[in-house]
Amino acid sequence: MSSPGTFVNFPTQLVPMLQQNFLDRYLEEGLDSYLAYRREAVQDTISARIGSSLTLTRKGRKTPIEDAADPTVINSNLDNGMTPSTFSIEQYSFYMKEYHDTVDTDLVGELAGIADQLLANSRNNGVQAAQSMERIARNALFSAYLGGNTRILSDVAPTPTTVHVDDTRGFSTVLVNGVVTPISSANPLLVTEYNDSGSLGMDSQVLSVTGVALDSPNTSTAPKGISGTLTFTSTGTTPVAGDSLIAANAPKIFRPLGKNNTALLNGADVLTMSLIDDVRAYLLDNAVPPMPDGTYHCILDNTSMRQLRADQDFKILFAGREETQEFRGGDIIRLFGVTFIPTTEAPQQNASTTVKQRIRRPIVMGGECLLQGNFEGLDIWLNREGVNPIGEVMLIDNVAQVVRPPLDREQRNISQTWFWIGDFSVPTDLTATTDIVPTASNALFKRAAVIEIAG
Repeated sequence: MSSPGTFVNFPTQLVPMLQQNFLDRYLEEGLDSYLAYRREAVQDTISARIGSSLTLTRKGRKTPIEDAADPTVINSNLDNGMTPSTFSIEQYSFYMKEYHDTVDTDLVGELAGIADQLLANSRNNGVQAAQSMERIARNALFSAYLGGNTRILSDVAPTPTTVHVDDTRGFSTVLVNGVVTPISSANPLLVTEYNDSGSLGMDSQVLSVTGVALDSPNTSTAPKGISGTLTFTSTGTTPVAGDSLIAANAPKIFRPLGKNNTALLNGADVLTMSLIDDVRAYLLDNAVPPMPDGTYHCILDNTSMRQLRADQDFKILFAGREETQEFRGGDIIRLFGVTFIPTTEAPQQNASTTVKQRIRRPIVMGGECLLQGNFEGLDIWLNREGVNPIGEVMLIDNVAQVVRPPLDREQRNISQTWFWIGDFSVPTDLTATTDIVPTASNALFKRAAVIEIAG
C-alpha cells in the first residue's frame, strides 16, 4: 500500500497540484468543524468477524447488607448461614451499518481550478461525514430518551383494548433479567394513563401493554417518532384521546409546570434556571457521573439559550455584573454545575394541528450516556497488502476517505468517497435500582434528561 500523498497512479500533470497530505488535512478539518452530540460519545472499537451486531453486557451492583447476621446460624453449617448472591446485568447492542457518499471531479471541465476543486470536494466530504455522524448520534440519543412518553390521538377512537398514539418508541420492549425482550402477554409493559383531557373519570389508571403495531404511513409529530397502536389487557375505563401515556420505565422528560405531554405546552412554557436545576438534581439523585470536566453538559439551540438569559432568576443572579462572560460574550458557559453547549443541530418540532407550539428540546447529559462503536474491520482492511493498488485511502477519525484516479476512457473523472461503518448505542441503567441507589428513579435510561419547551 502506498503512503498517503504519493499519488503514484494519478496523471503526472496533476501530481504537483496534490501536495502531500492536503486531502488528508482537509478531511480532518471537515470532521473537526462542528460537533455537539457526537462529542459526548465514548468511543469503542467493535471487533471484526463477529457478524452484523455485537451485544455487550454491563454488571450492576449487589444490594448493600443493612441487617446484622444471626449469631445462632453463623456456625450452623458449612455456609455459615449465608446464601450466595449475585449481581444483575444489563445489555446493549451495536449494529454495524455503513454510511457513505461520493463526489466526482471532472479534470477537463475543472482544468482551470482543479486543485481548488479537489480540496473543496474533500472538505465538503469531511463536513458531510461530520454532520451525518452528528445526526446519527443525536437520533440514537433522543430515540432512547424520548421513548416511553406519548399521548393518545383522536383520529382513531380508543377501545377497551387499543389506543392510537403519537409515538410508539419505548413501548415495544421490557428488560427481563437484564435482557431487552419484546413485550407480550407473558412480558407486559405497565403504562400509566394520566387524565390530561379531563375526561377519564379518575386521575390515572395503569394499562398492561402487550403489543405494538406500527403505522404505515407514519404520522408521528415527534422527531423521528413512530406512530402506531398499542394493545393492552382490558381495563375498567376506556382510555381517552388527549391523555398522556407514560411507561413505568420511561426516561424522565422535564416540562414547565410538570406537564405530561408535548401537546399541553403553550407559548409561556420556556426554558428557565429552575428547569435546569431540576434536571441536575434528578441526575444527581440517580448517581449519574458527570462528564470528564466535572460538569453535566446541556446541548441546546441558541433560541433556548436566549430564553434562559431572559429568565428572572438569571437576571437576578447576574444583576449589575456587566463584566461577566455571560453578559460580555452573550454566552452562558456554566451554571449550577452544568456546561452549556449551543448547537444548530438541536431537533426542532414545528407546530401542527395537535401541537400548537414550535417545540425545542435541550438535553442535559451525564457521563457515558452515549457510546460510539467503530468497526475494527476498517483498520484491518486498510492495512492489508494490495487493498490500495490504484487509489489512495486515508482513515481520519475512523472515517475512510477513498480518492480514486480516473478509470474512464478519457481519464478525466476523479472519485472522492467517504464511508464509516459503526453504530451509536445508548446503554440502559435499570440495574441502578432503589436497593442500590435509594434516590434512583425507575427509568430505563437515567444518564440524561430531555427538557421540552415552546419556542
